[in-house]
Amino acid sequence: MSNIHNRRGSGMIQSNIIASSFCLFGWLLLIFSCKSPSAPDISGVTVTLQLKRFEKDLFALTEHDYHSQIDALQQKYPVLFPFYFEEIGGWNLANDSTGALKDSIWQYVQSPFSQALYDSTMLQYSNLASFEGELLQSLKYFRYYFPEAVIPEVVTLINAPPAFTAGNDLLCISLDKYLGPTSAFYKYDAETVPYYLLRRFKEEYMVSNCIQVLATGSFEFGLSGKKLLDAMVYNGQIFYLKQKLMPGIPDSIITGFEARDLAWCEENEPEIWKFFIEYKMLYSAEPLEFSKYVTEGPSTSGMPAEAPGNIGSWVGWRIVSSYMKRHPEISLPQLMGETDAQKILTESRYKPAR
Repeated sequence: MSNIHNRRGSGMIQSNIIASSFCLFGWLLLIFSCKSPSAPDISGVTVTLQLKRFEKDLFALTEHDYHSQIDALQQKYPVLFPFYFEEIGGWNLANDSTGALKDSIWQYVQSPFSQALYDSTMLQYSNLASFEGELLQSLKYFRYYFPEAVIPEVVTLINAPPAFTAGNDLLCISLDKYLGPTSAFYKYDAETVPYYLLRRFKEEYMVSNCIQVLATGSFEFGLSGKKLLDAMVYNGQIFYLKQKLMPGIPDSIITGFEARDLAWCEENEPEIWKFFIEYKMLYSAEPLEFSKYVTEGPSTSGMPAEAPGNIGSWVGWRIVSSYMKRHPEISLPQLMGETDAQKILTESRYKPAR
């Protein structure tokens, strides 16, 4: 990897210019996305977005008879309620014959930290009209490409992972994970929440994270018996799918890479590919060995410091994009149903050259 360009030091001004250009280009895409020739007409697509505010209902509990109020909350959220308190909170709902758990829930709601977190979240997200509109748009594209797909119910909450699924058809988003990287609630976790994650704790990533969860849940991938190439192409398929469901949105938002990282990867693409070929990594079947190339991190081990984490997924995205460019007759459902990564690589004729 000695030929890979170093973008730091004397190249910092150039990197900043590239990053600024990416930002400007991203905004232009947002402005003119409705005119994009690659985006199909979804004006006739009907989708009903069901959005529930679990955090508002939970923090609306009052001291008077909160036991019965919690029972009502459990009935309203039969899937999320046990998932939130058992899977995330670690409480045992089965052993609550005395009502002690309800008392604990009340104490949790009334704690100074919970109240502060809820109040801060409501200052920014009491109204979710913008989020709903953007998510609905993406769900319409999802329905357009996959007419038989089940549109999930969406529930908001706080003090949970940024986005996740519960049960079969419940998509959850924790609003307190989008208060902005400088939020005081994240400063406390500065040692445990690395920058590459913290920088995405802002509103722009809300819909992208939801679509990521929807995509990976709809098209699952199991590591058993798989090689690095399989994981690279699968992640590339997910990125490509997100592009189609979020037309006009900057690649940095869709993929999670910073604009400067995308620019670095494009400039060094031949050397990145050469690295995987020379070290014979593509057909590695050891997840512990190859996972560092297809999971998020601050950088990629064995590559220059400028190489972002998850770089194998970026290469997979380039492979899939090349494959679809050469095969315009292949539909999006056909692409997502294709599990032969070697076929996609071979027919993509992917071979970056400087």
